Amino acid sequence: MADQQLLDLFSQEPDFSNFIAAGNEIIVSGLQNFATQFTHIYGAHLAGKTHLLKAWTNLAEAKGKSSVYIDVSELDNDFLDAVKSGLYRFIAIDNIDLASEEGQIIIFDIFNYIRLNHVDSYLLTSACKNLTSANLREDLKTRIYSGMVFNLKSLSDEELMNALLVYTKREGIKFGEGELNYLLKNYTRNLGLLIALINKVSQIALVEKKNITIPLLKSCMVE
Repeated sequence: MADQQLLDLFSQEPDFSNFIAAGNEIIVSGLQNFATQFTHIYGAHLAGKTHLLKAWTNLAEAKGKSSVYIDVSELDNDFLDAVKSGLYRFIAIDNIDLASEEGQIIIFDIFNYIRLNHVDSYLLTSACKNLTSANLREDLKTRIYSGMVFNLKSLSDEELMNALLVYTKREGIKFGEGELNYLLKNYTRNLGLLIALINKVSQIALVEKKNITIPLLKSCMVE
């Protein structure tokens, strides 16, 4: 992937063009083409699920289709009424594995409203875990699994390293490849968490006027 594409990865507005699709090309292609009416994706925390949901609703809006992104914690009966009134055609609900009992009922009702009334609307949901192990109603799991379900794969070490090198260069953070390799081997392979730690280490190094070294990384990793 070109450096400019990787720089776009860290832009503010989620878009399919600034998502590293490596290993997830089928998922991204399906979302871009609105291939299925009911789609569910699951993967690790900060793996890019929210980015994809927002990119999907942004694309729908760009095509003149009414859309909405909402976290499961914000679901209420007013939102359900808005969906049933036809206010939104493309609905993305994030983190459904954390849904309250009321939230689960609302998702269930949205699903049934679309399917049973043959409504030309689309529902995209996400979760951090496979729903087979989630504490959700069985009838809701059945509805979700009646659509397309995808596991969002993590980036390879090479892809992560390339993304982090581009990010640190853009931000002017003096992070050597040795230190980045240490993070990948000893901290996490989650891009969001890696960037958060890099920013934290950079701030500490700046305040304390230190170079970024492995001992400094170790101290930040255990805090």
